[in-house]
Amino acid sequence: MSTDHAAPAAVDLLDQDDVFFTHLHLTGSRWDEPVRDSFESRVAALAEHGCTATGMGQEELAQLLETRGAAELRAVLDGHGVRIGELEILFGWDAPAELKEKADAMEHGLLALAEQAGARRFKASCYYPTGVELPPVEYLAERFAALCDRAADRGLQVALESIAINPGFTYAVAADVVTLADRPNGGLLIDAWHLFRDPTGPEALAKIAGRHVIGVELSDAPAELTVSLNDECVNGRLLPGAGGFDLVGLLRTLDAKGTKVQLAVEVLSAEMRELSPSENVARSLTAVRSLLKAARSA
Repeated sequence: MSTDHAAPAAVDLLDQDDVFFTHLHLTGSRWDEPVRDSFESRVAALAEHGCTATGMGQEELAQLLETRGAAELRAVLDGHGVRIGELEILFGWDAPAELKEKADAMEHGLLALAEQAGARRFKASCYYPTGVELPPVEYLAERFAALCDRAADRGLQVALESIAINPGFTYAVAADVVTLADRPNGGLLIDAWHLFRDPTGPEALAKIAGRHVIGVELSDAPAELTVSLNDECVNGRLLPGAGGFDLVGLLRTLDAKGTKVQLAVEVLSAEMRELSPSENVARSLTAVRSLLKAARSA
């Protein structure tokens, strides 16, 4: 497959029409289930509605490359004018010395897949459950900077994500990590659901510089949590504008910081998983474009 990592030209946050679709938004399945909707059907749905990029999970991509080959996948992508823009997700970059060999193998595998897919970036996160002590932020920043440097050698960007159901590595910590690392190819991924469900989200948003934001993923939810955090994370997110999150305020704040990234949508929802890829894309585009219109006129 192509190793072209070219990104679309920077566009003002509130002045864009194309939307990036993350891997889990469009598969028709949960993260812990086999992918329901085929790679071809998803790519065709994006092209049908004028969208040009999607994310991929490393397990699905590795399987497709093994069973069908790079040339066939590239033909599908090129035939629809769609690219794989992102691969997810890398854990272990923060591992201690005794786990370095395993962590290095995980990283090598994901970076090699990203290169084969022509992806321009990959997601990274880390896991510190309740009861496990978080290392000093200076240590995490040093390790993240080193990861970014290794990724830069392959022409890749690194999007650092905080996951609200893993409370140790908060958005406030992640914002400090990318700021201290200060790498041109590494930044904070703002996932609206995780940001708004993280008590440190407002602090992180206030202190992060626009140049340190590498991506924005949109979704919504009720203003107050009505089910378990885990259940809402996987099954209960809503399309942008259908819930109580201040997404207009989020976009306007990021725009005022000079953030210039392509907007993405990631709605993990039992209801959305029932839709065909084409209907999923159509409804998602309508929601994102309505939100942008509201943000521009606010």
